[in-house]
Amino acid sequence: MFEKLKQVLLDRIERDAVKSEMTYHPTKGAPGITETVYMKRSRTPLTGDWQRIYPPVNEDGSWNIINVVFGGRKNLIRLIAVGAVVAMVLLGFSELFNYIEVLKETCMQPILVG
Repeated sequence: MFEKLKQVLLDRIERDAVKSEMTYHPTKGAPGITETVYMKRSRTPLTGDWQRIYPPVNEDGSWNIINVVFGGRKNLIRLIAVGAVVAMVLLGFSELFNYIEVLKETCMQPILVG
């Protein structure tokens, strides 16, 4: 259905990009962790540097849905964390306004003149 879009995205990814196998050792003596990393050079003239990219289309032509929607798992986790903080702030404001309404109902007594 979206074969032409997949091909365009694959061509964009492969242009000026490098696929690399990187290994790092979290602690001494522990076995290394190896992962495939796609690096691409930024087009910004003065500050252009190599950045890791998260391709929306896998090498076999299948869609990587998390990368399409969020730009990678790390961005998804950041979005969830920021969303949780915003939700807690909104919940706090809601609780404060509910408390103010309860105080208005219970503490405000009508003043009788005369």
